[in-house]
Amino acid sequence: MSRIVDEWVSRLKGKLPPIGEMTHWERMAAAMRLERTDFVPVAPELDYWQITYAGYSHQEIYHDVDKTTDACIRTWADLRTDAIWMYVDISHQIENFIPAERRPHHFIHRGEKDYLMFRPLAATLDEAIAMYERRDYEKYLADSRAVTHYTPHMLQLLEFQEKMDRQVPVIIGLATPTNYAETIVEVQNFQKWMVTEPKEKVRRYLDLCLQERLAALEFYREHAVGNGAVFCCLFGGARTWGPRHLEAFADVDRIFGEAAGKIFEHVFWHHCGRNLPGALQMISEIPGVRGVQYDMPYYGQQVTWPEWFEQAAKIFKGRQCAMNAPTTQLACHGSADEVRGMVREFIDATLPHTTACVMPGCEIDSFSPTENVRAMIETARSRRID
Repeated sequence: MSRIVDEWVSRLKGKLPPIGEMTHWERMAAAMRLERTDFVPVAPELDYWQITYAGYSHQEIYHDVDKTTDACIRTWADLRTDAIWMYVDISHQIENFIPAERRPHHFIHRGEKDYLMFRPLAATLDEAIAMYERRDYEKYLADSRAVTHYTPHMLQLLEFQEKMDRQVPVIIGLATPTNYAETIVEVQNFQKWMVTEPKEKVRRYLDLCLQERLAALEFYREHAVGNGAVFCCLFGGARTWGPRHLEAFADVDRIFGEAAGKIFEHVFWHHCGRNLPGALQMISEIPGVRGVQYDMPYYGQQVTWPEWFEQAAKIFKGRQCAMNAPTTQLACHGSADEVRGMVREFIDATLPHTTACVMPGCEIDSFSPTENVRAMIETARSRRID
């Protein structure tokens, strides 16, 4: 039992006005099942943004699980989005690959609103392969932030979800094999090695990443699903998913996505960066993946945003919920009116073909103005579905 969770449940349970005819949970689940919803659900990936919105700095919450959870619930209680995203930073993902004495060198705090920066854990593909073959991720797991911070935070939010009678879902996030492959060594290095290193060596590296990710799913089966988690975001590897990678190596992510879909009821795919239509097509065919949080069109595609929204919606038709708008760049640097306009364009282009969820293609930047986030939510709430 968590004190911070019980305080929020006491403050909120039975005291929140309804929004529409559906609960937040019902709205998200119906969109995932390609069923009619009262409003288009709105569930932006607030991540770091909710920390500073709640009045904390990133340094302040870095070692304080209660404040991290407090920030997520406080933000939801104020904005009433249709889902609560867990707070996740890069140390939760990769700290367990290195011993404690090396971690200060690899993880760097800057300003109060800045993302946690990191240095690559391996300088060569051979070093990266060796880290996996030695199973360093198991050796250094016990005292890593995956155990000491990520898991307690996840369990607190799931406790809130259940004690609030599943009024609002908590979104659990986990990375795909390609996401891990490119993160451990940094994107630009992995892109280079896919061209300069033997294909068999790249394949070995990705297969090791897949083995680790499939083993991690057993943790999520016990500790996430076992405590009520139903909605799961798979953070994909769009940063390196060009035509070459897609043809040669995308099978590791297909295998992982299908396995995750057998554990979580509502899985969606986070595909940020430049998106190949062929990549969206591949994701649309993965059994168990019910939605796609996609981003901007691939290099060289000369299409407007409404055209891109419609193109993606047609790919997902009859298969998955389309998740987008506004861009994270517009949410940070644009005006509230521009945000409203892009959300309307997305909804209008998508709904003739499939269900929609207002969810920018990547996380909301910490520096995004509050009025822009509110404009995103209000615009989704203004569109009732006949």
